[in-house]
Amino acid sequence: MAEVDPFNDEIVRYVIKRHKYDPETKHFRWFYEIAYDNKREYERKFDELGDELEARKLSAQAHFKEEVSGQRLEVGYFQNSQTRRRDQQEQGAYREVNWRNRIVFFFQNRNTRWRFRFRRR
Repeated sequence: MAEVDPFNDEIVRYVIKRHKYDPETKHFRWFYEIAYDNKREYERKFDELGDELEARKLSAQAHFKEEVSGQRLEVGYFQNSQTRRRDQQEQGAYREVNWRNRIVFFFQNRNTRWRFRFRRR
């Protein structure tokens, strides 16, 4: 019943993430902030951070894109995601993109839209 490491894949944990500005990349992105092994503590902290963010937004100290989110991460969450990504790459799920592929994809999408449009009428 304490704060734990969000990246510890050996336990089930409740993680709070914040969508905020990253000065290194100059973009907004999600940061894992806090993780708890107890759902009650997680919900209490989540409510506190949500109220704090809402107060900052009302006083114009926070950017309108900032968000607070939370989720339950199972054992092996990060390891499984790396394995899935590696399997997709081995199966050829990702294609090399060049201008020819983009043109073909564009015309396929256009034809699909027209086909559905004519079917509905």
